[in-house]
Amino acid sequence: MTNRKKHIVKGIASWPWYRGFFQDPYACFNNMSKLHGNLFVLGNPIPLSGRGRQHVFAFGEEANKLVLSQPDVFRSGGQVIKGPRHSALQRLRAGIIAINGVKHRQHRKLMQPPFAKIAVASYVPTITRLIDQVLDRWVMDKPFNMYDETTKIANWIAAHILFDHEDFDRSTQTCELITRWIDLDVKARKLPIAFDIPGTAGARLLRHAEIVEEAMHELINEKRKETEPNKDVLSVLVHAARAEKADLTDVDLAAHAVILHAAAFVTTATALSWAMYLIAQNPKFSSEPNEEIKSNITNWPPEASQVDRLPLLDGLIRESQRLLPPVHHVIRTATSETELFGLEMQSRDRAVVSAFMTHRDPEIFENPSQFDPKRWLDNKPGPFQFIPFSAGPRLCLGYQFVMLEMKLVVFRAMQRFKINVLDNTHLDANVQLTLRPAAGLPMVVSNPDGSFKSTRVTGNINELVQCESNQA
Repeated sequence: MTNRKKHIVKGIASWPWYRGFFQDPYACFNNMSKLHGNLFVLGNPIPLSGRGRQHVFAFGEEANKLVLSQPDVFRSGGQVIKGPRHSALQRLRAGIIAINGVKHRQHRKLMQPPFAKIAVASYVPTITRLIDQVLDRWVMDKPFNMYDETTKIANWIAAHILFDHEDFDRSTQTCELITRWIDLDVKARKLPIAFDIPGTAGARLLRHAEIVEEAMHELINEKRKETEPNKDVLSVLVHAARAEKADLTDVDLAAHAVILHAAAFVTTATALSWAMYLIAQNPKFSSEPNEEIKSNITNWPPEASQVDRLPLLDGLIRESQRLLPPVHHVIRTATSETELFGLEMQSRDRAVVSAFMTHRDPEIFENPSQFDPKRWLDNKPGPFQFIPFSAGPRLCLGYQFVMLEMKLVVFRAMQRFKINVLDNTHLDANVQLTLRPAAGLPMVVSNPDGSFKSTRVTGNINELVQCESNQA
């Protein structure tokens, strides 16, 4: 595995690869792997202009370990466009995901207490109440967009835990602001044009970032008026800044607030929607977790420890994250000269590692495209083999929280409803910051009669996952 061949493409020959990387990473990575193996380099796309920055695509467990375990060698960057200097877009991008070194370690330490296991367990009554308030609105036998519904659930829960929001309408407004920011970012990065040209997605993104920043500062000012800090993350940070426990400016607070909220609800909403899809499309595997829930827990809300003792439910959640990880790939930038599998990298060269590609490695997961939650009963992959929450020192702060939240949502949805995908749905998955349903996920719920039945679905989802419904 360590003796990898290096395939370097640059100049005009690199253009189709760069276009594929930005527009369809799944297909691009798949083609790279099939044609050139697990190490592929895109060099300077401008002919005859020197070496330029390289993008090194390294897939697999070893690459994940080398890149993700060395944050001082491979620094993190933001998940969204950086934007011009001194713009609101540039300031908001510099949240906890994008900062590095001592500042990152200091700020991350401040954020950890609300995400500790004992703190996460205490959120169960709040999470379960919010879940029911959304599920109560589901109408039997009437089609709806499951992606919209999981977004509502994930957003409202995130707003409570991060900002102590009790107002559903205000939480929804914050969610819509951030969602529009992400959508504009996706559109802007696909257009090779200067940023601030009136009428373009780039110009709209810049103006919208100013609106988002203003909303975040409004939240911060509300937290400053508290005489005692609440337990929500933003309160913890604001009061730490007041007590001068860290070098936390208002710019830092606004960036952390928006990035934490976006990361908390966007990735979770995506993961939940895919979990619902896989439950619906795999009757054989879905009926057993359903029976496990009914047999072991009759109370609602359950204790966090009770939910932790449901191995089939846990396997279902992990399998959905393995097959369709919301964060498809991450990019890290070399801080100085280094090497990766014998390839010399200079400062500012980028390393690209992919959860999606790692989770499809047949040496780690047998029949990798097959949906099989039971594989998790005996398979305990290493920390750099299963990386839906990244790995190493920058492992997602909220991974325990997200796992519990997903289990509770799936638990309650299966307890209250039978879930089906609308028949003859065309379902494409693509990368829009997260690996999400391109045009929503039409589903329908009915009374839970104990039976499960898959439906006919077309689209590229059938290339990504082998469900019971598409194995014939």
